[in-house]
Amino acid sequence: MKKAVQVMTGALVLASFTVAPVHADEHMRAQPVELYACTFREGKSMKDLEKANTNFKKWAAANTSGHTAWMITPQFRSAETEFDVGWIGGYQSADHFGAAIDKWVNESGNVSQAYYDTVDCSHALMASYDTGAPDGPPGDGVVWFSRCSLEDDASLSEAAASHAEVTAMMREMGAQGSSWMFVPGLGSVDADFDYYHVAAWPSYPAFASAWEAYVNGGGMEKATALYDGVASCKSPNLYDARLIVEVPADS
Repeated sequence: MKKAVQVMTGALVLASFTVAPVHADEHMRAQPVELYACTFREGKSMKDLEKANTNFKKWAAANTSGHTAWMITPQFRSAETEFDVGWIGGYQSADHFGAAIDKWVNESGNVSQAYYDTVDCSHALMASYDTGAPDGPPGDGVVWFSRCSLEDDASLSEAAASHAEVTAMMREMGAQGSSWMFVPGLGSVDADFDYYHVAAWPSYPAFASAWEAYVNGGGMEKATALYDGVASCKSPNLYDARLIVEVPADS
């Protein structure tokens, strides 16, 4: 059991990586986000994972606060992105994360064991910066992850400002998307990029509307100008996202 808990709490990444330290300006406030990338163990399937999720919902409601989690499954991705299912776990603050992970490591019992028996996961902790988040945690929808690198002498805060401007510009064009920057922290290995640009939409029609505005409505040209000299991002991978649990912060 101890091994199961350690693997499930010290294992994931939506891609394994580490980058040279990137420091945010003081006015940028990060929130902790966990990422899991998992493959099914032999003989296991989504049916087994759904059973584990059902038990986790009950456990999270009783043992966490200020915590939201989504399960993601690949839809449009590159060949090297090889995992069956992922997990995004967001926390309102470091205190909420610390309390929840302590409970998970020491008191999750059969709940964590069910995940360990079903999937083999890697695990990473990210610093999430808001560059256009919605009011409240997003629900079901689609989410993309794009690997981005800072240009020479550009700062993380400059990149955040550019992403925020692009998100605002897209919203003015009628797109419903939201965006964040995920900067690697714990559970990482060497990689050739600095952060993930994460964008989400509530549905495929909403994503398609944003695609139309970006590709055919002039959004691409405007975004290219805003990113010029600041950051460059690779083609994103797109995932289906399903809200698993949302536990409000204790009042």
